[in-house]
Amino acid sequence: MGKLWQRSLDDDNQPRLQQVDLSGLRISRPSVFFLTGFFTYDNTPQNIHSALSTMEKMMARRPGKQPPVDVYAWSHSGLKEVFNLAAYNAVPNHRSSHNGYDVARGIIMPLVADNFKMGADGEPAGTPLPLEDARRNLRNVTFFGYSAGTITAQETYNAALKMMKKIGYSEKDAKTALGEVVLVGAAVMSRPGRERDRFTTLYMEANNDRLVKIKNRLWAPLRAMFAWCAHRLKVEPLSDRSVLISAAVQKRGFKTEDTGDKTLQEKFNALVRKRFPIKSYHELPRYVTEDEHLSSFARIVQYGLTNAVNRNGPVTPLDLLEPPKGVPAPEAHSFREKIAKARLHPKRVY
Repeated sequence: MGKLWQRSLDDDNQPRLQQVDLSGLRISRPSVFFLTGFFTYDNTPQNIHSALSTMEKMMARRPGKQPPVDVYAWSHSGLKEVFNLAAYNAVPNHRSSHNGYDVARGIIMPLVADNFKMGADGEPAGTPLPLEDARRNLRNVTFFGYSAGTITAQETYNAALKMMKKIGYSEKDAKTALGEVVLVGAAVMSRPGRERDRFTTLYMEANNDRLVKIKNRLWAPLRAMFAWCAHRLKVEPLSDRSVLISAAVQKRGFKTEDTGDKTLQEKFNALVRKRFPIKSYHELPRYVTEDEHLSSFARIVQYGLTNAVNRNGPVTPLDLLEPPKGVPAPEAHSFREKIAKARLHPKRVY
């Protein structure tokens, strides 16, 4: 069973991991939940620390004066959970593993139901909140899914939808409420084409990310065939709630960071060992970087998450791709130009 974690400072001012009791969790202000990738397990505290550190730094670098945000990370019980990927992708409209149910029970359901609990028979119980109250509560929930974590996010949606219907929500109202949750997905291992009207979602796939390519060859072969040679950034609306962003990432294994008075170079670890002859290009820094020379995805995650945690009402995926308030005018202008040049018209569905 996966676990939810948070960090606090100990007596020596050092970060300390704390497991979060899902049964007692109540979200009352903007919160980011990092649904982690393949190799962040319950028994790998260093990887959990790293995941939380990544999100904490990103939230700390939000432009301007920003309100506090709670940051959490989800870990997996073990490598066996890789099988959830294939199981979900085979039946994406219905499938949810224990992870999806655990996240939905702990995070989503207390925000949409009074006195929510699981009965002795394993069935959910509670009183549905008025729709507008549920929508307002769910605006405090932002998921950042990376790799296998994008599967966890979609399983959470499926599980929450089923439980909301069981306690009395109509399917229409449940879907409307869940649309208030924002998901920013990187190195997507789920099936965006089958998930168009769920959470408000940014999907990011590198065309030369080998794990994403294998997944698309299995489940979206036509898109995989046309994407292999594409390099430029593309922003393709899939629906009113979802946008697919694709580009090729650079093959180098370091990123540059401008600190104001100097430029620093920082190496990042490859997903597979260096002596392995094939590189994956699936590493998280290729997606969350602010270095335009490493990836055309630069700043998209930063801006998307900033806009998500700052939202006070419904947002669209394209709203998430706006430079947040406080970004210097030249940077905001160049980012808007980048997105405008990359935008494609939505495909017609007959």
